[in-house]
Amino acid sequence: MKIKLLTTIIAGVLLAGCGGGGDKDKKTTPVLAFDGAINGMVATYTCADGTSGTTTTKTNGHGFVTIISDTFADKPESCSVILSVPTGEKAIDMSNNKDMSKVTYSIPQGLLTKGQKIAATPFTTLVDKAIKQSGETNPENVDITAITEEVFNDLGIDTSKVNPEKLMSDPAATLAALDPKVAQDIVAKTMVLSDVLITHKDNTKISTADIAAVTTTVANDIIDKNPDFPKATNSNDQIYIDLSDELANKDNFNNAADGIVPPAVEDANKAPVVVPDTEIPNPEKPPVNPTPTPPPTGGSGELGEN
Repeated sequence: MKIKLLTTIIAGVLLAGCGGGGDKDKKTTPVLAFDGAINGMVATYTCADGTSGTTTTKTNGHGFVTIISDTFADKPESCSVILSVPTGEKAIDMSNNKDMSKVTYSIPQGLLTKGQKIAATPFTTLVDKAIKQSGETNPENVDITAITEEVFNDLGIDTSKVNPEKLMSDPAATLAALDPKVAQDIVAKTMVLSDVLITHKDNTKISTADIAAVTTTVANDIIDKNPDFPKATNSNDQIYIDLSDELANKDNFNNAADGIVPPAVEDANKAPVVVPDTEIPNPEKPPVNPTPTPPPTGGSGELGEN
């Protein structure tokens, strides 16, 4: 089974850039927004030494945005990242043209490693949420490996077959190397988890275990009803399901957490949105322009570290 969102080769390790003056003298780090690659998000980073900044450029057609910061490049483990969509603007999943304008992804401090690729995904966001729910406020006391293992186990992802660290840092390459059925399961869970996180982004009372249970129940039903997912059955067209509204309903959420597929979710899974290849965005000409409109006096295109 070929998975459309894997056809673009995701390139880029931590890059050190140099130039002549201002931000051009600082090191640059590419950060990926991924659920497939998402176009139209900005990155905000905060590091333990107080260094912070927000990009004015947005993720491009391959899902990348560049952070300009020596601290972030040299000590990424000391930094957290939030990928978000500017108010009133849009973001698009480049693999299937799904509107991702309400998405916010995060990477907790301690998850990044120098020399390793960086991606903000629904999985990094759920790990971040689990850390916050643990009540531990000192990052040095957080056993991020144990929390990650627990999150993936709750999601029903076998960590003996899927390396969480690789999946969260280099998702496309990791998925491409997996057994197709395992990859299909993860792609479905990525899509559903993203919708659940949108719906319950500000709800601190819902446990990450319940979020994982809902994700697993619904993702299994998607594959059951669409065995060629993420392709339409007997077709090369791509499909997606947007379950944000259905899972905002408390009863639907609770039923799914108990392993019961709510009728409204079943109906949505039976009638996914079908996206012909002709409507899949061209990453070289993304729907959202990743670069800002230059101010009258000119600008660098990035907000540097503070």
